[in-house]
Amino acid sequence: MMRSLLLALVLASGLAAAAPPDYLTRFDQAWRLVDEYYWDVNHLGVDWRAVGERYRPRVAAAASWDEVYRLLDRMYGELGDDHSRVLAPDEARAALRGALCLPLPFPVERPRPPAPAAAPAPADDGAGSGAPEAPAGEEEAGWDPFSYRRLEGGLAYLRVPQLVEPDVAGRLAEAVRGLESEGVSGYILDLRDNPGGLAYVMAEVAGVFMRGLPWRIVTRTKGVTPQPTLPFWGRPLTDKPLVVLINGNVNSAAEGLAGALKRAGRARLVGETTAGNTEVVLPYCFPDGGVAMLASGVLAPVGAPTWEGRGVEPDLVVAGEEAQLEAAVNLLRGR
Repeated sequence: MMRSLLLALVLASGLAAAAPPDYLTRFDQAWRLVDEYYWDVNHLGVDWRAVGERYRPRVAAAASWDEVYRLLDRMYGELGDDHSRVLAPDEARAALRGALCLPLPFPVERPRPPAPAAAPAPADDGAGSGAPEAPAGEEEAGWDPFSYRRLEGGLAYLRVPQLVEPDVAGRLAEAVRGLESEGVSGYILDLRDNPGGLAYVMAEVAGVFMRGLPWRIVTRTKGVTPQPTLPFWGRPLTDKPLVVLINGNVNSAAEGLAGALKRAGRARLVGETTAGNTEVVLPYCFPDGGVAMLASGVLAPVGAPTWEGRGVEPDLVVAGEEAQLEAAVNLLRGR
């Protein structure tokens, strides 16, 4: 009797170990997000059902959760919108760095899979680089940090290379407070090559220079949502003259930032027309910490057409990085 019981337990444990993880649950969730919540009902002309039929068996045959997430990210890449992505849990932690993500907008019916094991910490060889240690997640995500410097003639140069990290606006605000106390006479905000980021980070950065309700987000499922600056009321941190540098590699929320500052009469834009890629990304959380970055809407100014497909035009067209910076300086000096 005891021998039979032990044999049954061994067989049961073997069957449990051989049972595949529930990869298809994650596939169904990721595919359904695009099918029901993507901003364009026609999925930019992509046959999303056919895409799902191709990727479903690949996900079912995956050897690990890492492979599942790589396949799902590749599936989102079929949309070709340069925004929508699927991040594995470790990638999501590095990219969002504490930013909130939304729960799945439909019931999670099956049990959550186990979270992937954390990667071991790299060994310390004692050598050291002598450089300051990067904040958690910054090195992994590869995002360039905010920076600034004083220019001759009482001007300040502010470089905002991305709107992804949650602390971008805080760093900018701290710098502007210090520069205001030093009596600067004007600012150059450099958004060139900025890939964009999160709508609320855009709204916080705008709130350093202006206040109000400059945007609307047009979505497929929730209609039109007003997007105010953050904060909405009160005086901005500075009302000094502002010039914004833009080029054809400015995308998404960075385009919305430049466009809002221009339409409000708060800044003059120098450079080249932006990319015209103003889809709004909403991050949706999977139960294990993975995230679907889904283009769920398009950004538009209040009372005017979206910048999607046409971009934000500069007030002064100038080609070349050095020439653009020189033109911005000349504008602020009244030349």
